[in-house]
Amino acid sequence: MFDSLYAMLIALTLSFFPVAVAIGIISFIKKQQRKNRVSPLTANLLRPYGYTLQESIHDLKLELFGQITEILMIGLMLPLLLLIQAYFFNIKLSLTAWIITGTIGFITFVFKIRNILKLVKSLEQNRLGYSCEMAVGQELENLIRPVNHPYRLYHDIPFENYNIDHLVVGPNGVFVVETKGRSKHIIEGSKQFKVVVENDSLIFPTHTEKEPIEQVRRNVLSVRKWLQSATGMDIPVAGILVLPGWFVELKQRAIDPYILNASALPKVFPKFFAGALELGQINAIAYQVEQRVRDIKRD
Repeated sequence: MFDSLYAMLIALTLSFFPVAVAIGIISFIKKQQRKNRVSPLTANLLRPYGYTLQESIHDLKLELFGQITEILMIGLMLPLLLLIQAYFFNIKLSLTAWIITGTIGFITFVFKIRNILKLVKSLEQNRLGYSCEMAVGQELENLIRPVNHPYRLYHDIPFENYNIDHLVVGPNGVFVVETKGRSKHIIEGSKQFKVVVENDSLIFPTHTEKEPIEQVRRNVLSVRKWLQSATGMDIPVAGILVLPGWFVELKQRAIDPYILNASALPKVFPKFFAGALELGQINAIAYQVEQRVRDIKRD
């Protein structure tokens, strides 16, 4: 019994020692770099578009790497435990021991594969969402470049338990811009690209959704309430729902929220109107928004 336990400890040490050494070296290098260097920046950075999704993708990749690494380590460690017992301690390996070890390994493998498939699915969903937010963000960036369009643009504004994709502040009001990325389906060999807006619903070729429109409306109310509390002014706020890559057919008067394709944003946006804002109001709103989104650490 003692010999068997001793052999297991040796196997575990052999398995984890290289990993521990690698982690220690990396930690030491990072510590030395931080000790000898300092960021040249003097203020925190504004959030870019899709910042929350970027963070989520990064975390999912790390978790996926960890799950795959665990499968490899367990696959090596289980037979190593038996072989060390047989080689160093002359413990005869029975068929039962191999069966038990194989069963444990198989159950662990199935469990880990299940987790990996879930992570891969979540990763693909986040990548699609990030790509669509990037597309919308880049279109919105066109608003602040021309001199005659004095807009302030912010991305990934954090609220309690959720984030708003984009917020535009300008002479025609404050606009909550939400992006919904939906894959296009291929039906009978052709891509389906049209979504119909009718009865407060998004009618896609394969399904119908109401939640995106309701979500934008909820977010508009949240932003209006927050800005009123933060500035002491009644701020006009409207919502925009953007569906990148989809042809939008309106069968209702969609102004609450506005619903359109990403490529139409720069041309159509100046025609949208939530309420007139003066420069002083724009600056006051921009100040409050920046306090909320300027939270990316310099290092």
